[in-house]
Amino acid sequence: MKKVLLLSLGLVLGFGAFAQKNVIKNDIKADVAYGKKASIGKDMPTEAVSLAPQTAKSVVINRYDEFEDAITMWSYYDLQSNQYVANRMYQLPNGSVGVVATFSHEDNTTASDRGTGYNFFDGSDWGEEPETRVEPFKTGWPSIAQYGANGEILLAHGNGHMQCFIRTTAGQGEWTYVGALPDYPQGYAYTSEYPTWPRIVTCGSNHNIAVAVAVLHHSISSDETDLQTVMWRSENPADIDSWTISYGPLHDLDTPWDHNQFSADDYCMASNGNTVALLYSGCITNSVWMFKSTDCGATWESTRVWENPYEGREFDEEPAWGMEDTLFMPMNGSIAIDNKGIVHVALNTFEMEHTLENEPGYYTYYRGRAIDGILYWNDAQGGPVSDTDHPEYIGTPYEEHFATANPHHAARLWWPIADNPGYVHMVADSTKWIGYLPLFEGGLEWTNDHFFHASSSGSTEYVSKFYGVSGHPALSCDPNGNLACAFSTPDLSREMLYNNQYYYRSIFASYLNVDEGYWHQIEDSFMTTFELSMSEGVFSNAVPNVVNEGEYWFSYQEDEAPGFFWGNTHSQSAATENFIHVIKVIPDPAFLSVPAAEAQNIINGIYPNPATDFVVVNSAMNADATITFTNLAGQTVKSFNKSLTIGENGINIDLESGVYFVTVSANGYNKTTKVVVK
Repeated sequence: MKKVLLLSLGLVLGFGAFAQKNVIKNDIKADVAYGKKASIGKDMPTEAVSLAPQTAKSVVINRYDEFEDAITMWSYYDLQSNQYVANRMYQLPNGSVGVVATFSHEDNTTASDRGTGYNFFDGSDWGEEPETRVEPFKTGWPSIAQYGANGEILLAHGNGHMQCFIRTTAGQGEWTYVGALPDYPQGYAYTSEYPTWPRIVTCGSNHNIAVAVAVLHHSISSDETDLQTVMWRSENPADIDSWTISYGPLHDLDTPWDHNQFSADDYCMASNGNTVALLYSGCITNSVWMFKSTDCGATWESTRVWENPYEGREFDEEPAWGMEDTLFMPMNGSIAIDNKGIVHVALNTFEMEHTLENEPGYYTYYRGRAIDGILYWNDAQGGPVSDTDHPEYIGTPYEEHFATANPHHAARLWWPIADNPGYVHMVADSTKWIGYLPLFEGGLEWTNDHFFHASSSGSTEYVSKFYGVSGHPALSCDPNGNLACAFSTPDLSREMLYNNQYYYRSIFASYLNVDEGYWHQIEDSFMTTFELSMSEGVFSNAVPNVVNEGEYWFSYQEDEAPGFFWGNTHSQSAATENFIHVIKVIPDPAFLSVPAAEAQNIINGIYPNPATDFVVVNSAMNADATITFTNLAGQTVKSFNKSLTIGENGINIDLESGVYFVTVSANGYNKTTKVVVK
């Protein structure tokens, strides 16, 4: 049952040289997957243009024992998530890595052996692939984290409760069954179900405090469901009586949109020291929320990562109040925290449109190459993802599309071309966008009909697993604050379709050097070997915080038959073997190496944005700085010197309403941020 990769070291070293070259098309047709189609042009121009303000570099991938990729386990159970995977990998300070997945070796719908599949990398080799689950009873949806100095803690739902297991030494000995966590917060109205789909992190100086989230899902009737998110916390996780349960910070929002909003796998967590962050994304009637705690989950502060202009409204309302505008919104998410306590978020995007000619509440989901993207945000920005005006397009044919901000387009990468109706192009900001479906020279052309996998009933897969074309982002942060993000997207470079019908998906990665501040949108796939050339890669996951600079760890699920047997719409008539890969990625040294004498970025962020009468410069060190405000005409309207201290530095601006570029020069480094003053 074990799939073996046969790959020489010579192929590993040649990875970058043989990567498929890509050429970005200036304009592409705005096709959509199904439903109505946008107006499209007749021909596709072939002019190649520079998409981002930097050149994407090739990547060299190293792996332990002269191999770049390891298969840690296999499973017939292929539905690793209802939406996106999170909190299934961790790394200890000594470099060892633990990984879990939903596991079953039964190729039928019973899956009576379903549970946690587990493997451990001890620093030199992986353990044997598991033949049985960790638990003595059936479970699903495992989540794992470091526990104490050298141990690990595991959560999974099953046997009527949320179940907890620990080991004081990771990878060794028997798991200790802690017990079943509390089932309901105080005042919960139903008692016929238990929390499911967990995420867990540990925090504190010794990873001895546990924080976890899940959801209570109660079916009132065939068309009515009660959903409540819940949170557990314990300062002594080995003692089952120390665990407490609450509705968590989502319940405390000023507008109580926690109820019946976020559902299965709509959340992920991260921790670093005493800081814990919790991301909720994936609800089409709510915003994307990030909750941050600096005291290991005792108290929380909320931030909208992306603000839904229809937050809290029902789609069965008449669309006269603006729902007729197309909406670009995020869905799948990932989160990581750097050593400065800054929270980083990745989100995939898709498009919705409220169609006026249909009944109120009718929305069409658009999925296609021209509405694709993996979006980036961090909480040093001081506010949600925004679509501010684009001064670089004033006086151009594109001006009408960018003259004013529009919350519907804050998560939009592809924009219409004013003088070429029916076509769109990227207005790419590599500080805001991580990646997208690569457009390859040669290979396959994009056709929406090849994106989904049809089931025997005629419905399609991947609807709730991706929404957008690219999905399942997985963020990883190294000790210096460099970031890597893996994601799953169709691979048009393969020049082949599965069963002559559907695209294969691959796992791609992009990288952000903290000293540069933008994403290298690298379009090299992890799945370029012959053994993986006819397999699909989905459900990418990451170690949120790795211990070595420039060394990132990801996992993903590989299957030779695209689609799911265990999905809510089965596209596979029989279960197939699915392999959980773990890959260690080391970017090209030219990307990570920064000369010692080179100026270092000390500015974490400039906010709020929009501003009124002041801005805050968040500094990572004490330094003398020059701060300059420039208007859109390039004229300096304000300039002064200021001694920055570590943390927040308030600056009175006293400027007229408008758009300004704020440049902070300190320690030989310049950081420029566009700020709107109201």
